[in-house]
Amino acid sequence: MSTYIIAEIGPNHNGDVNIAKSMIRALAKIGVDAVKFQLNFPQNCYSKDSFKPKYQKENDRIESPLEMSKTYQLTIEEHLDLYQECKSYEVDYLCTAFEMQSLKFLTSQVDMPYFKVPSGEILTLDLLEHIAKQNKPVLLSTGMATYEEIGTSLKILSHTDDREIIVLHCISNYPTPAKDVNLNVMLEIGSRFNVPVGFSDHTIGNDAAIAAVALGATVIEKHVTYDKGAEGPDHKASATIEEFASLVQSIRNVEVMMGTKEKIFSKDELEIKKAARKSIVSTTDLKQGHVLQRKDLCFKRPGYGISPTKLELVIGKKLLKDIEGDRVILEEYLK
Repeated sequence: MSTYIIAEIGPNHNGDVNIAKSMIRALAKIGVDAVKFQLNFPQNCYSKDSFKPKYQKENDRIESPLEMSKTYQLTIEEHLDLYQECKSYEVDYLCTAFEMQSLKFLTSQVDMPYFKVPSGEILTLDLLEHIAKQNKPVLLSTGMATYEEIGTSLKILSHTDDREIIVLHCISNYPTPAKDVNLNVMLEIGSRFNVPVGFSDHTIGNDAAIAAVALGATVIEKHVTYDKGAEGPDHKASATIEEFASLVQSIRNVEVMMGTKEKIFSKDELEIKKAARKSIVSTTDLKQGHVLQRKDLCFKRPGYGISPTKLELVIGKKLLKDIEGDRVILEEYLK
């Protein structure tokens, strides 16, 4: 099964729909499966007591989280435009909603293959209950969430027994240091909750995402930007489009390398097997009619003769022809 690769633009268009469109076109060319955005009516999301986490303070000069969110929002009309742009370039449009007005718009106005629950909304009851009523698969990010909280969210979302929910291991730190990635948690989530798993990657570089695919991630999500130096909360912790292209290629290579559980040998490997394995070989000149003894035999390359593991079946056999010393003994030489 092919890994579903999501390029998360989020707010990295900086509120400019033309930048967003150009990124869709560039990302479609490198082979991503989906381009994801974020939609938020900030007044519905931020109270007067809201504050910015450290990474946002360091990367964006707007002090108020409400005003910062307003600055980087696109209108619903622009999101409809981006949805059509994605369709025309044959990539899926995905969008995360952070409050009910946005979610109801996405539910009624666009046809996304998945609803995405971001880590911050994993316990937001109204959003979860609304998504649970929709007949659509769910991607659930789990940054900052305990196993108990993941279980709580899954219980709410599992409105029907056949609902597909893919749980994404995630560390909500931008960027995430390698020592904190802990990909074994992804495996534990899959085992504990009996769900398919993926990885929402906030590290710098591609190593973590590639490792996650090798471990069985069915979905990879990673932030992407047009310019790491641009002002905004997420640019510095995002991959460039060129870096994302390398990631896509590496993931597809890993998928090929993972192969199947069937042991398959290439023609080249079979040729090497003949040269590299050993066969039963004569230690000295032997005459026709000679009954083979252990002292007559040794193990040497090449490997196209009788395997050394069949030594006991060869001892006691009579030779049908003369054999020169240091020669491979073949089955047709034995009676």
